[in-house]
Amino acid sequence: MKRNILLVSLVVLIALLIVGGYKIFNGKKEPLNPSRPITITVWHYYNGNTKDKFDALINKFNETIGVERGIVVEAKSHGDVNQLANVVYDAANKTIGSQVMPDIFAAYPDNAYRTNKLCGLVELEQYFSQDELKEFRKEFLEEGRFGADQKLRILPIAKSTEILYLNKTYWDKFSEETGASLDDLNNWEGIVRTSEKYKNYSGRAFLSIDGNANYMLSASMQLGTEFYTYSGDRAKLNFSKDIAHKIWENYYIPYLKGYFIKSGRFSSDDAKTGTVLAYTGSTAGAAYFPKQVAFSEKEVYPIDIITLPYPHYENGKPYAIQQGAGMCITKSDKAHEYASALFLKWFTEPEQNIDFAVSTSYFPVKNESLVKNKILPLVDKTEVSNEAIKKSINTTLDMLDTHILYGNRPFDGSYDMRALLENNLFNFVQKDLEKLEARVATGEERSKVIESLISEENFNRWYQQFSQEVEKIMSK
Repeated sequence: MKRNILLVSLVVLIALLIVGGYKIFNGKKEPLNPSRPITITVWHYYNGNTKDKFDALINKFNETIGVERGIVVEAKSHGDVNQLANVVYDAANKTIGSQVMPDIFAAYPDNAYRTNKLCGLVELEQYFSQDELKEFRKEFLEEGRFGADQKLRILPIAKSTEILYLNKTYWDKFSEETGASLDDLNNWEGIVRTSEKYKNYSGRAFLSIDGNANYMLSASMQLGTEFYTYSGDRAKLNFSKDIAHKIWENYYIPYLKGYFIKSGRFSSDDAKTGTVLAYTGSTAGAAYFPKQVAFSEKEVYPIDIITLPYPHYENGKPYAIQQGAGMCITKSDKAHEYASALFLKWFTEPEQNIDFAVSTSYFPVKNESLVKNKILPLVDKTEVSNEAIKKSINTTLDMLDTHILYGNRPFDGSYDMRALLENNLFNFVQKDLEKLEARVATGEERSKVIESLISEENFNRWYQQFSQEVEKIMSK
């Protein structure tokens, strides 16, 4: 009996020595060696405070887990998400003058999908167990699956959505004098009515919309129809004339009538100059909400903020777009793939993930991290660059219970379709605004010109033109 116990103990000891000293990995010797550290490159699009926080966490990893396991993580920002997408695509395509593909890069599904066709992305099920994947919020994880096999190729690390930002200081005065209510700002029809009231009250536009593609996609879902139908890697437009007309009424017409405007690169720029009172924008951009309004160099006034959930249509469902690029691992060798996965596992653990979230206005990705009593105490203790960050986090946590977060599947042509949705209707608006001013300058009455531009004939012209542009992309 004693001999059997001794034998079992010896086997266990040997196993522990093997696992502890050599680290078994998928039935093989672990590919990492602390005495010969490897370098993992990460490309992202973070800037400002978000980049600083990401860099600080990478330093923490390098000084702890990195030293223990033989990993050095080096990160580089490539400006904004579109610049990053282009740099990654050029690298994957081996364009002349392009850089070598990184081990890890941030990507939205559309860019990850087209990159995967060029160089191959790691199927993350190889490095994450089913139990580990179940820890993530389901819709965040599902966004990272694509292709005929629906394998997971994008790991969520920090998410955001869109909300309504409002200049509280000037809203309070406007509301007191006109009876305008915050309740009217939870739906698009109410926002249009409020915008008209504000235009009559101040002579200024009320709203700016930061994400045009997000507006189109979420509006379609809110009105009961997904923008596309899917068949494998292909998709077809599913954008009825009725839904298009609803968007026309609550997007194009308010812009033509001066209720909405977007003159800066970002909507927060228009809020900063007092050009608008409110805007829809990413929660990840909360730090950019202005702390003061500058009507001119001499007219500068401090303001407070209200954050509200993303609006939906009166008779529609409360959909909002989920944002925040996930991380992809480029296919390479086992050591670099494994080290990349190890870093991402560490980054998405609650301690690091919540720390990153509360400092940057993103929100964490695991179910156990998305709990108010875990996040809010840290939010209260954390020094942030802008109080808008804390308020946006509170609003976002509420939206996780009240809204459905949506992300469309990538498909052949989806990257180009995203660009079309972002620019097509907005550019149509801008051209018609130019026509409006030109015709008024020749003596035509503004109200009559507006009526001609918002006509059914002009709507049909846009809808036909948009459909033709879609066909060019989808038929490639």
